[in-house]
Amino acid sequence: MRICVYCGSSPGSSPIYVEAAAALGTLLAERGIGLVYGGASVGTMGAVADAVIAAGGEAIGVIPTHLAGRELAHAELTELHVVANMHERKARMAQLADGFLALPGGAGTLEELFEIWTWAQLGLHDKPIGLVDVDGFYQPLLHMVEHMVEAGFLRPAYRDMIAVDADPAVLLDGFAGYRAPQTKWAASTTEPVKPAEEPIDVLAWIMVREGKLLNVRTTGKAHFYLPGGKREPGESDPNGLVREIAEELGVRIDPASMRLFDLVHDQADGWADGRLVRMACYWADHDGELAPGREIAELAWVGLADAHKLAPAGQQVLRTLAEQGLIN
Repeated sequence: MRICVYCGSSPGSSPIYVEAAAALGTLLAERGIGLVYGGASVGTMGAVADAVIAAGGEAIGVIPTHLAGRELAHAELTELHVVANMHERKARMAQLADGFLALPGGAGTLEELFEIWTWAQLGLHDKPIGLVDVDGFYQPLLHMVEHMVEAGFLRPAYRDMIAVDADPAVLLDGFAGYRAPQTKWAASTTEPVKPAEEPIDVLAWIMVREGKLLNVRTTGKAHFYLPGGKREPGESDPNGLVREIAEELGVRIDPASMRLFDLVHDQADGWADGRLVRMACYWADHDGELAPGREIAELAWVGLADAHKLAPAGQQVLRTLAEQGLIN
C-alpha cells in the first residue's frame, strides 16, 4: 500500500508542522506503507520523506523538471520520477497511490487536495482522502466546506468523503474500511443506482510528428483511437504498452524511455451505460517502421481540424497537446 501525502515546500511558521510531517513519515514506514509525495528535500515535503527513509520505508517522489532545481529534488529516495509539468506530476502521484493525506500547506497543497477530491466525487477513483488537522490548521477550511453544503453547492455525502483528525494513525485506521459513496451524477437521480463499474484501464502511446498526433482505427469502429489497448491483470505499464504496440503497429516500444504524459479520464467510446475509460498516456521511443496489424483498418496523423474523428479521451489528449504548442 502507498499513501500520497500533499504538503509544502516551506516548513511553516511553527515547528509543529515539521514535527507532524516527520511523525507521519515514521508512522508510514512503521506500518509498511509507502510514501508518494512531491519529491522535494525542503519544507514539510523534505521532513516527511526524511522520516520515511530514516525508518527504512519506501519513499517515491514525483517532481516536474522546472522545479527539480528550485525545490531541490531529494537525492536519497527509493524512486524519483522527474516529469514534464505540474499536470503530469499530479496524475503520476494519483496513479501511484492507494489513498491521500494532506498535511498543512499552501495553495499548491489545497489545489492538489481539491482536484483529487473532485475526481472522487465524479467517480474517477474510489480511494480514501484525509486531512491531518495539525493544531486545528484545517478548521477554517472545514467551515468553508460546511458553508458550501448549506448553500447547496456540495452534497453532505461528498463532504463526508474527507476524513479529518489530528492523529494520522486514526486516519489510516479509517482508510482500511473506506467505501466510496455513489458518484455525483448518479446521486442526482431518484432512480435506484447500480454500483459504479470500474473504469476501463487502458494504455496509450503518444507519438507526434509535424504537429499531428498518431491515431489508429480498428476494423468496424467509427472513431480513431490512440495506439495501445487494455492492460492485462497484473501487467505493468511498460510490458502492456510494448505488447499492445507490437500487436497494433509492428514496432517495439523502448520501456526505458517511457515517460507519463497524462492520466486521462473520459467517456468510453461505444459504451451506452456511461462507462468511463482511464487512459495512461506515455511518450516512448520505438524501433522499426509502422506497419498496421490485422485489427488496424487505418492509421491517421490527426490535427485540431480533425479532432471530431477521435474518441472522447483522444480529443482530450489532443487539446492538451495543442495547449502545449505541439499540435496544430
